[in-house]
Amino acid sequence: MKLITAITNYELRITKNVLFFSSLRGRIRSILTRQSILSFFLLFFVSFAFADYKRIVSLAPLVTESLYELGMDNEIAGITTYCPKGNHKKEIVGTLLEPDLEKIALMKPDLIISTKDGNNKAAVEKLMRLDFNVYVMETSENFDAICSNFLALAKVVGKEKEAEKIISDSKESVKKIEKRLAPQKKQSVLWQVGAKPLYVAAGESFVNSYNYYTKTLNVYADVMLRYPAVEIENVLQKDPDIIILVNMGDITPHEIKFWKKYKNITAVKNDKIFMIDVNDMFTPTPSTFAKGVTLLAHTIYPDVFEDDYDDDE
Repeated sequence: MKLITAITNYELRITKNVLFFSSLRGRIRSILTRQSILSFFLLFFVSFAFADYKRIVSLAPLVTESLYELGMDNEIAGITTYCPKGNHKKEIVGTLLEPDLEKIALMKPDLIISTKDGNNKAAVEKLMRLDFNVYVMETSENFDAICSNFLALAKVVGKEKEAEKIISDSKESVKKIEKRLAPQKKQSVLWQVGAKPLYVAAGESFVNSYNYYTKTLNVYADVMLRYPAVEIENVLQKDPDIIILVNMGDITPHEIKFWKKYKNITAVKNDKIFMIDVNDMFTPTPSTFAKGVTLLAHTIYPDVFEDDYDDDE
């Protein structure tokens, strides 16, 4: 009987040891798994946060302008045809819709940046399939989106602090204009971006943020498209107080003469037809947007800012 009891106790001790070491092995495996996951995310974060790009190819004017504002002129190796040139020579790698993929590949860029709506989607996807590091900027429908998309790009290239300062200064500038125009009566605006056919900026275009901060209203704000074609008869019905011509594509000073034929339009009666440079207002970074708000406000309400002109003299 004593022998049986001893054997039983021995078996129990062995069983407890097996269970202990099994549990210990499970805990060790769990710790190692957590450490592996932590190490992976730490490695990912470090590689992302401290990326040091030296050969960037920009496929859109908006991207190029954004990088310039972030102080990255020297890091840009290639740009598309209508991009601002910057302070040193860069390779031209085609156009927005037809980038030269072979030339881009031979340049061996460490980062390619495109825009979601402005660039040729098929070309961008091909660059991705070729294992290039490609970042796509989202489309901005308003000033808040302009700021958030600019900040997102800045984080990718390691310029977050610079972007935050630019955004803060831009928002302050815009708010000052908004405050000065608060007493003004709201006026309606037609934004013309194409002549033949007649294209206008509508409800999904970021220009509505310009309207918001300059006490104006886009006559096509209720049309949920970005740049639809419209008929002249429809514009006559809208009867805008102001017509803004954006000198892009086939928009030329001749358009002013075209509109002056329609003498019943309020904008024509009051000589409120203005032409603006596309580069001043249609490359939407936070700082260019702030400058655009200032330009538009001074153009529409010269009397409000008359004292500013006197101070400049």
